Amino acid sequence: MTTTNAISTIGLFPRCLFCHAPFPENRELLRMPRGRKIAFDPVRGRLWAVCDSCHRWNLAPIEEREAALYELERLCHDHARPLVSTANVALFRTGSMTLIRVGDASLVEQAWWRYGRELRKRKASYESRRSKVTAYTFGALQFIGDAIGFSDGDVAIDWEDTPVADVLRWRRFGWAAWHGRETCPYCNSTLRALRYDLGWWVYPLRGTDGRIGLGVPCQRCDPWTPEKVYELHGDVAENVLRRLLAYQNIGGASERRITEAARAIEDAGSTGAFAAQVTEQRQTLWKMGATGTIGLEIALNESVERRLLEMEARALAFLWRQEEELAAIIDEELTPRRLLEAHLRRLPIRLRSRPSERILPAKTAGLVERILTTDDVKAIGSPSGSPASLI
Repeated sequence: MTTTNAISTIGLFPRCLFCHAPFPENRELLRMPRGRKIAFDPVRGRLWAVCDSCHRWNLAPIEEREAALYELERLCHDHARPLVSTANVALFRTGSMTLIRVGDASLVEQAWWRYGRELRKRKASYESRRSKVTAYTFGALQFIGDAIGFSDGDVAIDWEDTPVADVLRWRRFGWAAWHGRETCPYCNSTLRALRYDLGWWVYPLRGTDGRIGLGVPCQRCDPWTPEKVYELHGDVAENVLRRLLAYQNIGGASERRITEAARAIEDAGSTGAFAAQVTEQRQTLWKMGATGTIGLEIALNESVERRLLEMEARALAFLWRQEEELAAIIDEELTPRRLLEAHLRRLPIRLRSRPSERILPAKTAGLVERILTTDDVKAIGSPSGSPASLI
């Protein structure tokens, strides 16, 4: 057998042990070539492949985990995208794979950075020759339509400033960010639609429920003051504000601009704190400038995606607790002691507690507690105990 063929056999079973569905090849991991959703615990030395069909966790044989654990830990550090984390589970994405890292969540970085990649991609697309040719073609058609009287009155193109951006915005977003019915509390006029090209003058507000809101200046109030606005709240305000920010930032952002926005979020403490800080300033999107709007777009998108991912992470944490009980029985009760000790010594993350304390069977844990009478042993021996801290 060649070296390549030998390596390709390392990993998990070709099929799920529960429903017998085949594990697809991931083409990402050399030591774990099958399975697109991999769960692992680098502290306890566990390794699972999660079945896409029945969603059951398949525990890998202990002698095949070591190399795969090192590869997975390195992948999470260097290449994978952190998505969300709970107290016990961190979710990563790399290529077509989802990695579930069980244990201390300190590896999870701030999630907003992944939007930097999207903004850089948006900037490259905006500056491409294809986008410019497309924009000028549609712009020319619109110009001819204006000349012969067949123009679309909803298209707003500034031919002297940013015609390319305006045409691309119109093609992608249309003309209105919101349709509905809101009443001005001062003049009782009704707002039925919010045009994108007037979105520069709206400003974020803090709603009574603590969530971000949106203030749309009333054009009929005379004289106008900052309090005379149509107010949108809740999910509606959040979605409208995200559309307006994407419309304004259609050209993406440079590395320097993204770094400045990220630093502003860091200075605020979190994406939520940054959004709250923006609402307190009561500035229009125009006055916030490019850095402020980029930071706010990152913060809002991160907030929405985090709520969705937290639901998935909580479900994964529930499944992990069940599978961990089974894995503990297999490793601690059914695995030879010497093999388990050798496996724990070669793990990518070492425990402060002694390996002998970690591998004692559950039946022996009570005796050890009485002998050593330490809190650490109690935590390790109890299934609900907190995981040991890392070095």
